[in-house]
Amino acid sequence: MRLEVRITRHVNRLFAHAQDTLDNRELKEEIHSNLAARIDDYISQGMSEEKAFQTAIQHIAGMDEVMSDHRRVQRVPYWTALLQSALIYSLIAWIITIPMRVLMQGSAINNLLMIVSLIVGGMYVLYLLINKTNDSATSVKTTVIRIPALVQWNRRIWWLWAVLILVLWGTQAALRFGSSIWFNRPIQVDGPYQFAVIVIAFAIPLLSVIIPLVVHRAYRIVSKYEVSDAL
Repeated sequence: MRLEVRITRHVNRLFAHAQDTLDNRELKEEIHSNLAARIDDYISQGMSEEKAFQTAIQHIAGMDEVMSDHRRVQRVPYWTALLQSALIYSLIAWIITIPMRVLMQGSAINNLLMIVSLIVGGMYVLYLLINKTNDSATSVKTTVIRIPALVQWNRRIWWLWAVLILVLWGTQAALRFGSSIWFNRPIQVDGPYQFAVIVIAFAIPLLSVIIPLVVHRAYRIVSKYEVSDAL
């Protein structure tokens, strides 16, 4: 692959989630030029092309270090979009669990998700009503998002969720099949009803994915509502 293409791809990845503004485009061109110049300098010092490229990109660790750690976003549109996403996720989970109402455990989960949807929906409507009175004023209000912290929490929440799922699945497996495994007996499933009960028991923990999805959404929409002088 040509060196110029590698540089362009690397810089594009750095700005993958950045807003397409004049400031960011200028910054992008500046980083591209500096990176190419640094690589040429390393090569002229005797480095191989690969070594020069790897050494140069280490000086640009990522967007969090290239750009400001804090982003100003339009407060009302940002929180409205985030609440809307949380409402959609909870409604989807509620709809998915409706067939589970044939079981007592499934019914309880479905009712819980309905309550969560009502609470999130109420927060969404209330927030819209509170900020409806003076649109011109609320449109210019901003809030500061600390990107490194948000990125860190985004990663942490996915890891925590994965660990939680493994623990819950392990607990379910131990409770349902532990004695059979311990005494080396074959695992038996008595009919489709019991099979459905087992599938639902393992599927229910996956619904908690709503939480990391909301945090991930909070990060992804920052660039969409970022306030820039070039807007």
